[in-house]
Amino acid sequence: MADVRSQPTMGRLDGRSHHFPVRVYYEDTDAGGIVYHANYLRFCERARTEMMRLLGASHSRMVAETGVSFAVRRCEIDFMRPARLDDALEIVTTITDIGGASLDAEQRVFRTDDGTAESAAGGPAELVRVRLKLACMTRDGRPVRLPAPVRKALDTLHMKQSQG
Repeated sequence: MADVRSQPTMGRLDGRSHHFPVRVYYEDTDAGGIVYHANYLRFCERARTEMMRLLGASHSRMVAETGVSFAVRRCEIDFMRPARLDDALEIVTTITDIGGASLDAEQRVFRTDDGTAESAAGGPAELVRVRLKLACMTRDGRPVRLPAPVRKALDTLHMKQSQG
């Protein structure tokens, strides 16, 4: 058997959005086996981080090369259905607006295979919707314009979304 090294997934870009798979583990749940509400924020943060990596604008590179990073300025979460232990989820991220020093994103969390008639008939069940405003900040917490390479990567994805 060939030596194949396992790599963490970065998800995938479909041209219009980023899709990131997540499995619900015991540590993600409360005593009833339901995903603890704050963990959806962790899932979404991972998805945004991997989206930026796939766009060629990883957070670590952005901080190292420009001294700036993103901070969540506003977050709104709608909980529609619970995710449970062992569920396969997918976080779908779209950029909804890009400003000079900020960007808006929407992230939707879907259960990808729940075995229900609803899932079979209508596709994955949407569980959670997150709307965010991210601000680009210097190390000392002051707002700053998006670095040119980051802006270019985000513009490319946002233009594809606008065209579709």
